[in-house]
Amino acid sequence: MNTNQLEWFCLAYETRSFAKAAENAFVSRQALGKALRSLEGELGAQLFERSETGVVPTAAAEAAYPIASRMVSDEHALHRACNEAIRSRRPAVRVAIANGVLRSLAPGTLPRLEESCPDIDFFIEKHYYLECFERLEHGEVNFALCPAPPEGPYRRWLVAEEEVFVAAAPELVDFAPSACSLADLECLVFFLPGDKGPNDLGLGRVMAQQGLVRQTNTQYTDYDLITEKVIAGQGAVLAPRSAVEPFERANLRVFPVPDPSVRWRVELLSQDRDLTRVEQSVVDFFAQAS
Repeated sequence: MNTNQLEWFCLAYETRSFAKAAENAFVSRQALGKALRSLEGELGAQLFERSETGVVPTAAAEAAYPIASRMVSDEHALHRACNEAIRSRRPAVRVAIANGVLRSLAPGTLPRLEESCPDIDFFIEKHYYLECFERLEHGEVNFALCPAPPEGPYRRWLVAEEEVFVAAAPELVDFAPSACSLADLECLVFFLPGDKGPNDLGLGRVMAQQGLVRQTNTQYTDYDLITEKVIAGQGAVLAPRSAVEPFERANLRVFPVPDPSVRWRVELLSQDRDLTRVEQSVVDFFAQAS
């Protein structure tokens, strides 16, 4: 006697049909019938009266069903308990990912990460980038995957890097984009997502080095809202190559920042400490994938 026999017996009892029981068990009608005949032989009792319209449980089946049902339920509970015990010993890695970062990663990067580390339970959280740093600093996540500040008490690994573009409505661009200079950008007001953190990718720094002023609007932290306002002609925005498609589709002026040091850099960050073996395997994956 085995659990399959008992489970299939319960299905036949509940459906009053060998065909439906076999369909629910994802086995052939012949396999189910053979298993139930074997069970009847072991029990020494007929369990079903067969007929053209289906099957009818016998008195023996009526007596056996509550016991068999409990046995099947207990077997399932046993498997769940063992699986939960195994999973409780599996290490967990939490990664906070900033909005917009996934566009910069190669398609399928996160599924491949999980496949390459099958013994790790991954918890992936998507946050506004400043919250990623906060969660990392408070020890709530192992890693943050986000556009990183130029300085900070972090260990860091470059994951992706892209050229940065300016996007603005044509009526705001009174210069030739193909011959744009940093001085030309003084006439634009740039929407930046919030007033703290690594939000202008170094543009303000390089403009200040030349005695230029970068005008900003930091009212909004939601990039989708900023996109709508830029498309409506209310200001300009900086966007990595992977994020310019909505602006090009809206027929905005899209052109590269005229300084190659202004880059969109996505980095994997951890606290400045020694990594565990499990954490190092995550770093190794991104080092190979980048």
